[in-house]
Amino acid sequence: MSSNPSIRLGLADDKAELLALYQAVAMEAGSLARRAEEMDASYIEGISLAALSRGVWLLAQDEQGLCASIHASRPQPRDFQHVLGELTIVVHPRSQGKGLGRRLFVAFMDRVRDHEPGIHRVELITRDSNVRARRIYEGLGFELEGRLRSRVRHPDGRLEDDLFYAWIRPVAAA
Repeated sequence: MSSNPSIRLGLADDKAELLALYQAVAMEAGSLARRAEEMDASYIEGISLAALSRGVWLLAQDEQGLCASIHASRPQPRDFQHVLGELTIVVHPRSQGKGLGRRLFVAFMDRVRDHEPGIHRVELITRDSNVRARRIYEGLGFELEGRLRSRVRHPDGRLEDDLFYAWIRPVAAA
């Protein structure tokens, strides 16, 4: 039985383990938009570089290695430097259903609130069918802002809507 995973900041040295984590998660049907065969070192290099240079990246690690990751980054146009987008959270199949995803997401939002005062908006997109994740997002203060109709095409040809959520930093009372 695994111990309570520790949560820490992501590092450049985590890329090889991160690739293995993403590939394990992508093997689960419907878990990520990218399939396992689309996960490679260049993809991991891109997301880790963006998170390290202009974003927030947290990892959960247990005695077996990386078991979860969450990251988001600022878009490059200057007008969007107050936004964290492209948010992705992955939890290894061995660690799912134990509350780790929620715990990691709470730590991520705490990091944004406490260490990223310039971030006023966090955005994410999730599939309509991902009810469990939607409950977590809504419980953390994310609001549904829109629906992207028929955006996801499943391997069997079915189309599914993506839902666009955002968290807005509350304005402090004067």
